[in-house]
Amino acid sequence: MIMVTKMKTCFDVDTDDRGVTTITLDVPDRPLNVLTQDAMEELDRIVSGLERATDVRVVVIRSGKDSGFLAGADVNVIASIDSDARAEALIEAGQKLFSRIAALPMPTIVCLHGVCLGGGLEMSLACDYRIARNNSSTQIGLPEIKLGVIPGWGGTQRLPKLVGMSTALAMILKGETLDARKALRVGLIDRAIEPDDWNAGVARFVDEVRRGKVKRTTAGLPLWQRVADSTRLGRFVIARHVRASIASKVEHYPALDSALKAVELGFQSRANGFEFERDEFVELLRTPTCRNLLRLFFSRERARQIKTWSGEVSQSVHDEPIRKVAVIGAGAMGAGIGQLAAYRGFDVVMKEINDEMLAAGRRRIEGLIDAIAKRKRMSDSARAELSSKVTYSCDDASLADVDLVIEAVVERADVKAKVFASLDQVTKPTAILASNTSSLSVTDMSEATHRPGLVAGLHFFNPVHRMELVEVVRTAESDDDCISRLVTFVRALGKTPVVTADTSGFLVNRVLFPYLGEAVLMASEGFAVEHIDREVRRFGMPMGPLELLDQVGIDVAHHVASSLDKILPGVAPVVHSLAAMVEAGSLGKKSGQGFYRYEKGKRGKANQVNVNPVSSLPSALADDFRDDSLTSIQRRLIYPMLTEAIRCLDEHVVDQSWAIDLAMVLGTGFAPHRGGPLSLVEAITPSVVLANLRRLQFFFGERFEPPARLVRMVERGETTFGEPQFRSGVLR
Repeated sequence: MIMVTKMKTCFDVDTDDRGVTTITLDVPDRPLNVLTQDAMEELDRIVSGLERATDVRVVVIRSGKDSGFLAGADVNVIASIDSDARAEALIEAGQKLFSRIAALPMPTIVCLHGVCLGGGLEMSLACDYRIARNNSSTQIGLPEIKLGVIPGWGGTQRLPKLVGMSTALAMILKGETLDARKALRVGLIDRAIEPDDWNAGVARFVDEVRRGKVKRTTAGLPLWQRVADSTRLGRFVIARHVRASIASKVEHYPALDSALKAVELGFQSRANGFEFERDEFVELLRTPTCRNLLRLFFSRERARQIKTWSGEVSQSVHDEPIRKVAVIGAGAMGAGIGQLAAYRGFDVVMKEINDEMLAAGRRRIEGLIDAIAKRKRMSDSARAELSSKVTYSCDDASLADVDLVIEAVVERADVKAKVFASLDQVTKPTAILASNTSSLSVTDMSEATHRPGLVAGLHFFNPVHRMELVEVVRTAESDDDCISRLVTFVRALGKTPVVTADTSGFLVNRVLFPYLGEAVLMASEGFAVEHIDREVRRFGMPMGPLELLDQVGIDVAHHVASSLDKILPGVAPVVHSLAAMVEAGSLGKKSGQGFYRYEKGKRGKANQVNVNPVSSLPSALADDFRDDSLTSIQRRLIYPMLTEAIRCLDEHVVDQSWAIDLAMVLGTGFAPHRGGPLSLVEAITPSVVLANLRRLQFFFGERFEPPARLVRMVERGETTFGEPQFRSGVLR
């Protein structure tokens, strides 16, 4: 019999009279289970007991937390690793422990619900059977690639043997997660049990295993995939295809190549595969990509804490929770916000000015609900319940009891001021009034009300369901309770908030636009549109600046540019170029013409803005730039973002450098492996950036004038913008 100590432990172990040992994981003082050092040491002792046990017929491993099974290794431990020897010891310990679980003499079953990620899945792969609760909260995967490393505790070795090379590589290289139904289809789990039948279903499965009568399900993969996964030639073809697909990304994300090689080697030699997995994890831990992705991980966690933005959490967050939300304007943005709020459990009122516009808004939202219902495989009743969360009205009386109003009407200051004046009269005194404006003054809107402390901005990005960032715009009058409640609301939507000051363009648009504007100027000078975009994709952005302008809409970009004219140097020529395109009806993708041509929504050939040949930099000047690993085109496009990010920090648009980096990565796709614009300045070094800016200023004019803060940093010998989150370890 296994002895159980009654102290504050991570595991509870109980053996019943049938010989079924249940190991329940519940890491103290953690919202999610993670494999801390204490948990690993305790699990090691439990496994030692099981290796010696004579009365245990079946082992069941499950979680004692509602939040899920196991989120993997403690990322704080990974970030604190300060030597190769320590990294090797950590990986080797996990590999050996999970191999011992795999070698236990009795059958092992792991019961999955909620999150089962990283080390959680790797431990599950070491067990004989895996069963999972079949609901949307169950997410199973290996997300290590998103931190710049590879699975290190056997994930690259065991997963491909279980589900095949093609499925395993898709999971590992993309860091994607599977729900229970998909996991069952690919053979990752043995049963998907309905939530209402969970406890009884687990008990039945355990009894089947105990009696040796388990019938494994057949993986529902296409025949060609099963054949390819099971033959050496098939795996060779799969690996060659995958290697070609990741070739352009490996330079920035070396973990992709490491993962592929580890999987390939695992089919050739088990021992060599585990050794390679360990060595590559240690090597990748030292890369700039890993350091930057880890910083972004911690920044995201920090941004989602209320105290980051409002000090102590106010009682109003608990006493006056936001439960009912109104959205004014059911256009594309308003419909997206309304549908998301309903999906996340809020009661939603969609208000429009007339029945025709309301009917159009209803169609948009129902279409979005249909899309998510299909994607999440909702039952008809669940889809109907989601739809019932949204009501539609043209009547002000429908707003009487809402806790939050989000205005999403046309982007005109006079219209928005009238809307806010009206909302002030028809909503309860404690309701928060927020605007989804992308650039207009929220302060001006608040002045139309008698509750300036309860007015702020909630700037969502398009498309709402995909973009993680929400800028919470704080005016000088917005009170702490208001900001705390909005940050809580944004978190409840599954988004990440960054609180900004109420200045033109807020943070993201202000930092992004000098980059977009420079691309417009370069196109007007005769640079090839495709070449500009290609160079930026090589830098690591998801799409080029000119394609992005087409996606956003040239008219929208013109509006934003006009609002920034007073605070950004050199904007006037950009405004003029965009205005000419708007006048010609070239609005981008939505009109079929922009910097590119579009047919049925698909991008075609580029439209050359200026047919005159471009004059490049004189060779003497081009050679005079200090090395920053950027091409001349990349430097001219990216440096404007770097300088504006520094100015935003200096002007307290956002007070924390890490938050500026996070917002630009989440809001614009700024190359994640570079960590954000301020992290890039630190990597290049402020002195090199300053020297190159002065050369750019000499050739192109005052829009490249170095920020005063950068000049001060170089004069003082400073190399960073803020305190590092870790003083030792990977993030040192």
